[in-house]
Amino acid sequence: MRKRKINSLGQIPTKILIGVGVIIFLIIIVFVISKLSKKPLPPPPQPVEEKQEPVYETTVGNVKFKLIEAKDRGNKLLASESKNPEYTREDLITTDRFVEVVISAENIGKDNIPPNIWDMEELVDKESRKFYSSPQFDQWVLKESKCGEMLKPAFTPTLCTKIYEVANVATGLKVKVSVRTFGDQKGGESFIDIGF
Repeated sequence: MRKRKINSLGQIPTKILIGVGVIIFLIIIVFVISKLSKKPLPPPPQPVEEKQEPVYETTVGNVKFKLIEAKDRGNKLLASESKNPEYTREDLITTDRFVEVVISAENIGKDNIPPNIWDMEELVDKESRKFYSSPQFDQWVLKESKCGEMLKPAFTPTLCTKIYEVANVATGLKVKVSVRTFGDQKGGESFIDIGF
């Protein structure tokens, strides 16, 4: 007869503990290898702020507008520099600054554009604040300014000059130009950068 060997009760838990330990060790090894083999995620893309090129020329309907000049006139318009210095008795003063803008308007169509159809309107800064010209400033505008005059096709561009009172903190200034709808010609508006 064969003798049966009886294992002691203390050996069974030892074998189970060794098996569980090996399994835990293998799980840890697999986890570490999987973490090391993964490539780190690239950082999220930074939002790219598109910088638009300045626009110094634009076309609205059959009118081609172009910036000729923009200059900071300071905070004082001198009476001696007005169109009629003998009648202008006082300087015009502001707490901020005056900006003079000169554009040209050219008819690129085939028919006359009647008077008061096109214009140079307000200045708008990058914060969407609006700055308007005033008839009060007309005494300091060049005599050859012909804003809104009739535009004949293929003629020399017509100059339009206006002076605006603008806040010192205003930057990214653009002038709004517009053409009203007339006849079968569509109107519209656009903006030209003035470099301030």
